[in-house]
Amino acid sequence: MILWLASFPKSGNTWLRLLISNYFYPDEKVFDNLNLIKEFPKKTFFENFKNEIDFNQEKINLYKYFIKSQERLNLNNKLNFLKTHSCCGTIGNNKFTDEKNTLAFIYIIRDPRSVVISYAYHSNQSFDDSVEAITNDNSVAIDEDKLITYRSSWKMNYYSWTKSPYPRLILKYEDLKKNEFENFKKILKFISQYKEIEINDDKIKQTIEKCNFQKLKIEEKQNGFIERWGNENFFRKGQIDEWKQNLSNDLIKKIENNFKELMNDFGYL
Repeated sequence: MILWLASFPKSGNTWLRLLISNYFYPDEKVFDNLNLIKEFPKKTFFENFKNEIDFNQEKINLYKYFIKSQERLNLNNKLNFLKTHSCCGTIGNNKFTDEKNTLAFIYIIRDPRSVVISYAYHSNQSFDDSVEAITNDNSVAIDEDKLITYRSSWKMNYYSWTKSPYPRLILKYEDLKKNEFENFKKILKFISQYKEIEINDDKIKQTIEKCNFQKLKIEEKQNGFIERWGNENFFRKGQIDEWKQNLSNDLIKKIENNFKELMNDFGYL
């Protein structure tokens, strides 16, 4: 069964993957462990259906294969961690996932004003275009293999998961930044409901130190990072209130007007 690590892009999902995977495998290099929690959808999950899929198309919609690919993954009878930025919804009567394949999910949410800054640098686009991307309910992403992921807007991405029937842990990026120990321990306790793991305070502290943001920046500078797209480092700043110095009042108002209710719910306003 699958335990999803879900979020809108640039909300701390990769940092969360590093914390979890390096807690399980502390002796490996910090970035090497990222492969233990793969991103979905990616081409590798659909190799068994390649005789049915034309990968030469300009855009490849694989929603009708999502459940089939998850069923195949779950044949290993293990708890499978997967990262996604996709909505948890239905496209053309094809579900993103179902109760036969999904056990639970952890959703990490971040102030959308901060997401706009981080996403703009990550994707080499303007702040205006970044705001357009996170407020667009029809937003999709196309990866290097031409696979389409339906992300929707910051708000609808969140609601698509929280209105699903699966057990969940909802975590604010800002809370994880402010109190890494207590919130990472909360994550491990949630995981321990589905996987037998040791929850050790010293090991938690060692993992947090290993995945310290400044260390990740240095590691990326020295050895690169596979998930980097733009000119800026993937692990650029990771700040909470950078938007206050970078976004115009017009863009701030546009974000806040679009997401007022949900931002109020999370104390962002």
